[in-house]
Amino acid sequence: MSITKKKPKARPARQRRSPEEVRRRALESARSLLAANGPTAITLKAVADDLGMTHTNLIHHFGSAGELQSALMREMVRELTLTIEGAMARSSAGEVNRRQFVDLVFDAFDQGGAGRLAAWIVMSGNARLLAPVGQVVREYVTNVEQTIALHSRDPKLHERVTSSLLLVTLAALGDAIIGDTLRKMVERDRDALREIITNLLYTIHGEASKP
Repeated sequence: MSITKKKPKARPARQRRSPEEVRRRALESARSLLAANGPTAITLKAVADDLGMTHTNLIHHFGSAGELQSALMREMVRELTLTIEGAMARSSAGEVNRRQFVDLVFDAFDQGGAGRLAAWIVMSGNARLLAPVGQVVREYVTNVEQTIALHSRDPKLHERVTSSLLLVTLAALGDAIIGDTLRKMVERDRDALREIITNLLYTIHGEASKP
């Protein structure tokens, strides 16, 4: 009587990832590391471990940690630009009041680590990557000035508009980076700085603060 040996089950073939998928997943991993632990956490080893890949394989796609970080910067700057563009477009169209505009800008820098990213970009000497944001800001200033000029002859219009923009943007960036820590030190809530900035905007434009 012959005994038929069972053939061992073949292991499923390992699915090969396309270069595009590897890059997409690596950037998603890097983004999570940035949000959780800051820019210094973005290393090829950390991302490779997260994806279950070898360090060498990831080097093939990005070359170095610096290139991976630059790719993440470019992607997040694009998203930040779109978010700020949307907020400023709504403001220009009169769809939001001053407090709502403050919230839109603060949220744009706070969500997804965008504020940390902007600081990281500048501190690492890559400020040129923020050029798309600069273009959006310049267009916003022009649009707002042209809209207001239709029904007002304010000799200080440019000064008021750009002062407002500097105030809100710099406050939002600082809040995204160290706001939580400072608020705990002085026992203030999340809305405290936003209210302060909103009231200052009314002052800049010579308006009474809203209750």
